[in-house]
Amino acid sequence: MMDAYLSQEAYQSLNAINLISSSSNSDGLLIGHKRGHRFFVEKIFPSLPGFFPSLKKYHELDKLYDGKLIGFFSFNPEEKKIKKILAPFACGKLFLEISSNQQKKMTIKSYVIDYENEFFLLPVELTSH
Repeated sequence: MMDAYLSQEAYQSLNAINLISSSSNSDGLLIGHKRGHRFFVEKIFPSLPGFFPSLKKYHELDKLYDGKLIGFFSFNPEEKKIKKILAPFACGKLFLEISSNQQKKMTIKSYVIDYENEFFLLPVELTSH
Protein backbone atom coordinates (compact mmCIF):
# COMPACT_ATOMS: atom_id res chain seq x y z
CA MET A 1 0.00 0.00 0.00
CA MET A 2 1.37 3.40 -0.97
CA ASP A 3 1.47 6.37 1.35
CA ALA A 4 2.90 9.86 1.51
CA TYR A 5 4.91 11.86 4.00
CA LEU A 6 4.66 15.65 4.09
CA SER A 7 7.73 17.38 5.57
CA GLN A 8 7.32 20.17 8.09
CA GLU A 9 8.68 22.67 5.55
CA ALA A 10 6.15 21.60 2.90
CA TYR A 11 3.30 21.68 5.44
CA GLN A 12 4.32 25.16 6.62
CA SER A 13 4.44 26.41 3.03
CA LEU A 14 0.97 25.06 2.30
CA ASN A 15 -0.29 26.64 5.51
CA ALA A 16 1.28 29.97 4.54
CA ILE A 17 -0.44 29.89 1.13
CA ASN A 18 -3.67 29.03 2.92
CA LEU A 19 -3.31 31.99 5.30
CA ILE A 20 -2.37 34.65 2.75
CA SER A 21 -4.33 33.55 -0.28
CA SER A 22 -7.53 35.49 -0.74
CA SER A 23 -8.68 33.11 -3.45
CA SER A 24 -9.16 29.54 -2.37
CA ASN A 25 -7.81 28.00 -5.55
CA SER A 26 -4.02 28.04 -5.37
CA ASP A 27 -2.18 25.28 -7.22
CA GLY A 28 1.35 24.03 -7.32
CA LEU A 29 3.87 21.27 -7.65
CA LEU A 30 5.23 18.86 -5.06
CA ILE A 31 9.00 18.42 -4.89
CA GLY A 32 10.61 15.43 -3.24
CA HIS A 33 11.37 11.80 -3.90
CA LYS A 34 9.81 8.38 -3.83
CA ARG A 35 11.32 5.51 -1.89
CA GLY A 36 9.64 2.14 -2.11
CA HIS A 37 5.92 2.69 -1.60
CA ARG A 38 6.29 6.10 0.03
CA PHE A 39 6.30 9.61 -1.42
CA PHE A 40 8.43 12.09 0.55
CA VAL A 41 7.20 15.63 -0.10
CA GLU A 42 10.13 17.85 0.84
CA LYS A 43 9.03 21.19 -0.62
CA ILE A 44 6.26 22.76 -2.61
CA PHE A 45 6.36 25.16 -5.53
CA PRO A 46 3.30 27.41 -5.90
CA SER A 47 2.58 27.74 -9.59
CA LEU A 48 0.04 29.07 -12.01
CA PRO A 49 -3.62 28.16 -11.67
CA GLY A 50 -3.92 24.80 -13.40
CA PHE A 51 -0.40 23.72 -12.27
CA PHE A 52 1.58 24.64 -15.42
CA PRO A 53 0.98 26.43 -18.74
CA SER A 54 1.93 23.52 -21.02
CA LEU A 55 3.32 20.00 -20.92
CA LYS A 56 6.57 21.33 -22.36
CA LYS A 57 6.88 23.79 -19.45
CA TYR A 58 6.07 21.00 -16.97
CA HIS A 59 8.96 18.93 -18.35
CA GLU A 60 11.24 21.98 -18.22
CA LEU A 61 10.29 22.54 -14.56
CA ASP A 62 10.91 18.86 -13.81
CA LYS A 63 14.35 19.17 -15.40
CA LEU A 64 15.03 22.34 -13.39
CA TYR A 65 14.25 20.39 -10.20
CA ASP A 66 16.41 17.42 -11.32
CA GLY A 67 13.41 15.15 -11.89
CA LYS A 68 12.11 15.70 -8.35
CA LEU A 69 8.58 16.76 -9.25
CA ILE A 70 6.57 14.03 -7.57
CA GLY A 71 3.10 15.50 -7.82
CA PHE A 72 0.66 18.35 -7.53
CA PHE A 73 -1.41 20.20 -4.95
CA SER A 74 -4.57 22.21 -5.35
CA PHE A 75 -6.79 24.13 -2.95
CA ASN A 76 -10.48 23.37 -3.56
CA PRO A 77 -9.91 22.06 -7.10
CA GLU A 78 -12.67 21.96 -9.66
CA GLU A 79 -13.33 18.85 -11.71
CA LYS A 80 -11.75 20.27 -14.89
CA LYS A 81 -8.55 21.12 -13.03
CA ILE A 82 -8.23 17.54 -11.77
CA LYS A 83 -8.90 16.24 -15.30
CA LYS A 84 -5.77 18.09 -16.49
CA ILE A 85 -3.56 15.77 -14.40
CA LEU A 86 -5.50 12.57 -15.07
CA ALA A 87 -3.17 11.91 -17.98
CA PRO A 88 -0.26 9.62 -18.95
CA PHE A 89 2.53 12.03 -17.92
CA ALA A 90 1.11 12.22 -14.36
CA CYS A 91 0.46 8.52 -13.81
CA GLY A 92 2.07 7.38 -10.57
CA LYS A 93 2.37 10.95 -9.23
CA LEU A 94 0.94 12.23 -5.95
CA PHE A 95 -1.99 14.66 -5.76
CA LEU A 96 -2.91 16.62 -2.62
CA GLU A 97 -6.43 18.03 -2.56
CA ILE A 98 -6.59 20.73 0.08
CA SER A 99 -9.70 22.31 1.47
CA SER A 100 -9.79 25.22 3.86
CA ASN A 101 -12.66 26.33 6.08
CA GLN A 102 -13.61 29.84 7.24
CA GLN A 103 -11.13 29.60 10.14
CA LYS A 104 -8.39 28.77 7.60
CA LYS A 105 -8.03 25.22 8.95
CA MET A 106 -6.66 22.93 6.23
CA THR A 107 -7.83 19.45 5.44
CA ILE A 108 -5.55 17.51 3.09
CA LYS A 109 -6.62 14.44 1.12
CA SER A 110 -3.88 12.57 -0.72
CA TYR A 111 -4.14 10.44 -3.84
CA VAL A 112 -1.94 8.69 -6.35
CA ILE A 113 -2.86 9.20 -9.98
CA ASP A 114 -3.47 5.70 -11.28
CA TYR A 115 -4.73 3.97 -14.40
CA GLU A 116 -6.99 1.01 -15.06
CA ASN A 117 -8.94 1.46 -18.31
CA GLU A 118 -9.09 5.15 -17.37
CA PHE A 119 -7.14 7.52 -15.13
CA PHE A 120 -8.41 7.95 -11.57
CA LEU A 121 -7.36 9.15 -8.13
CA LEU A 122 -6.46 6.38 -5.70
CA PRO A 123 -6.66 7.53 -2.05
CA VAL A 124 -3.45 7.01 -0.04
CA GLU A 125 -2.59 7.70 3.57
CA LEU A 126 -0.79 10.94 4.41
CA THR A 127 1.54 11.49 7.36
CA SER A 128 3.03 14.86 8.17
CA HIS A 129 5.90 16.02 10.34
